[in-house]
Amino acid sequence: MSENGKLESKQVSRRDMLKMLGGSAAGLSLAKVTGLGGSAAVLLRGMPAGAQSKVEIWTGFGQGRMADAMTGAIDQFAAENPDFAPEHIIVPWGEISDRVIAATAAGSPPDVHRGWSGTVGNAAIGALTNLQPYVDAQNVDLEDFWPATLNQMKYQGDVHAMSISTIVQFLYYNKDRMREVGLDPDSPPKTIAELDEQGAALNDVADDGTINRLGFSPTVPNLQVWDWGAAFGSQYWDEAEGNIAIDEAAMLALFEWYKSYADEFGAENLQAYASTYGGNGFGRNTPQGIYYTGLITFWVLGSWSFNDMGEYGPDVDFDVIPLPQLESAENTAPGTSNGNMYLVPANCANPDGGFAFANFMSSSPYVAINKALPDSVMPSRSSLANLPEVDEKEGGWTVLARDEILPNALQRPSFGGNGFFARALSEGAENVMFHGADPAEVLADAVARSRREVERLRG
Repeated sequence: MSENGKLESKQVSRRDMLKMLGGSAAGLSLAKVTGLGGSAAVLLRGMPAGAQSKVEIWTGFGQGRMADAMTGAIDQFAAENPDFAPEHIIVPWGEISDRVIAATAAGSPPDVHRGWSGTVGNAAIGALTNLQPYVDAQNVDLEDFWPATLNQMKYQGDVHAMSISTIVQFLYYNKDRMREVGLDPDSPPKTIAELDEQGAALNDVADDGTINRLGFSPTVPNLQVWDWGAAFGSQYWDEAEGNIAIDEAAMLALFEWYKSYADEFGAENLQAYASTYGGNGFGRNTPQGIYYTGLITFWVLGSWSFNDMGEYGPDVDFDVIPLPQLESAENTAPGTSNGNMYLVPANCANPDGGFAFANFMSSSPYVAINKALPDSVMPSRSSLANLPEVDEKEGGWTVLARDEILPNALQRPSFGGNGFFARALSEGAENVMFHGADPAEVLADAVARSRREVERLRG
């Protein structure tokens, strides 16, 4: 699963979405007008006392331990909220954002769905219900959220999503592979220079250039431009201006770094490695994946992959540390933080039930312990992140994520058009690596096009 769903805002303008939604992007229910929710809202809409209202929930949790965890969370919600009858529908992660947009435009969206910080950008095209009236009516303690995550929950100052957990990025490393080449597994790389050096010592490349085993490449499992850009010292958004803003020197250095790996291995050899092993997220959900078989030594993925290691590679001696950063740069960060969100589409049938479920997933200690931690992601509320069960979690990833990385990571941008911007940056980097494009030209073009997209989505 990619951490980020795709946004279809590239094709759908705010004006178009408003037309498709019948002129109302707000999707206000009677409960939002009156400040009531739950059973009171159900009765106000004329349902008989004791009746349940269906809450249609879309997520991609359809297999393995996370499917079981999701089922448990939904059962717990039903037990604590007898006015609502949850119905869980599985949608593939790579399709969920686009399918919610399409269903919203068609007038038949789910009542709530799982997304990410970037999905909040769908508010720019009127595709989300403004949850601020619910938050105000129920006195939700917003100060309990991590500050960066709270910012990601908002669009134009109002809450449009409730965050269950917050992803941070880890550098994963295979200690067995390090031992094989004489590297000290207790001294993993802390800087970009050390990562380059140790990765090179671990590469196993045939005489014809075929990559047998990879020490490290920032292209595998993907470019992760948000995270490496932060590690090189860039930001992405100027709140005062309300538009995209980058550190040009940092991003140019990043593009040149990407290119150095394409030059070292040969673009065709990197592409062949990805073609050979890249299926199913480089084998994320199979014991044959590159992470579990020693086919790569250093790689960067979200914290959500930590428990995958135990499930699919139980014999691998591995560990995690914060992302290495560029020693010579200023304002560097150990990657980005990315909120896992529950969002209520505009004009859904049951916004009250949608918010009730989103708020439950965000605030329930049961969910934090039995859903977020098995997913190896940190609860988004400080009160839940400091439960004793968090400190006691095996592997130490919880304390690392909570105390060292989350307070220092760069907030992943959640503005309308963020998906367009990410694609533009990634395409620019690929053009530099594989087609010899000029880094300054492609960066300037990516930023200019993305700024125009932000303005277009504002209508």
